[in-house]
Parts: sequence; structure tokens; C-alpha cells
Amino acid sequence: MNPLDLLKVKFQVSTRGPEGGIGRGIWLALRDIHASEGWRGLYRGLSPNIAGNASSWGLYFLLYVFFFMSRAQVASVCCFLLRSLLSSWGASLACIKL
Repeated sequence: MNPLDLLKVKFQVSTRGPEGGIGRGIWLALRDIHASEGWRGLYRGLSPNIAGNASSWGLYFLLYVFFFMSRAQVASVCCFLLRSLLSSWGASLACIKL
């Protein structure tokens, strides 16, 4: 999660509109978060996000190579799409967020 994701979530759960319009509201919200929680507050949640994305993409490419090596002689577009689909399904199932 980066500062823009944090702002998106804060604005989505907010019960009132941003003060001074959306552009000014973004800068005011960033300033308020930085003032109350510091730089760590802006990047809170970044480590789990990186770990989740890295494991998901790592599994995707691992499975893609596995499926690619199993049928390397066939090089049609349909087989390429099928390998991509199977890889993404496998990575999604392994890294599902409950």
C-alpha cells in the first residue's frame, strides 16, 4: 500500500466530501497523515502488500514456465493463452486472500 492507496481507502470510507475539492483534499489529507503519523503512516501496509504481490507473481511465472516446458513443441496462440490462464488460476488459488 502506498500513500495514494491509503488516500483512496480513506476517501472511500469517509462520510463527508473532501474539503476544498478533491485536489485540495488530497494534499490536505497527505499533510494531516504526515503530521499525525509521520512518514511511516503514509507507507503503513506496504510490507504485506509487497510480500503478497511478490509471492503471487512469483508463483505465476513459476507455473507459466512449468506449463511452457511441458508443451514446448506447441507454439500456437491458443496454447499461449491457455498456459497464461492456467498459470494465473494456479497463482490466484495459491495466494487467495481470505
